Amino acid sequence: MSTLDEDLARLNFEYLMLARECARSNPAETAWRFGIDRGGIDRLASMTQQQLREHAESSRAVIHLLPVYAPSNLPTVAYVDLLQPCITGTADETHAL
Repeated sequence: MSTLDEDLARLNFEYLMLARECARSNPAETAWRFGIDRGGIDRLASMTQQQLREHAESSRAVIHLLPVYAPSNLPTVAYVDLLQPCITGTADETHAL
């Protein structure tokens, strides 16, 4: 494995571990912070460390960046509910989550 692949795998694994912990403790925040739909959050929360490592070593970046803009006059929960239609359907058979 090349240095780039090793670095990407390490970054992916740390990202997935963080996302899994967030999914287990606060699913609504996970949807908002990581852009994962409810089904993906449930799958992520139930994944083992070995499964996360397998996804991390896929040689593809698993990080999905969302727009930075978040309305300041809206509670996070309301924003997540508004964001859900944009997130739903992004995960399919071709994606890890």
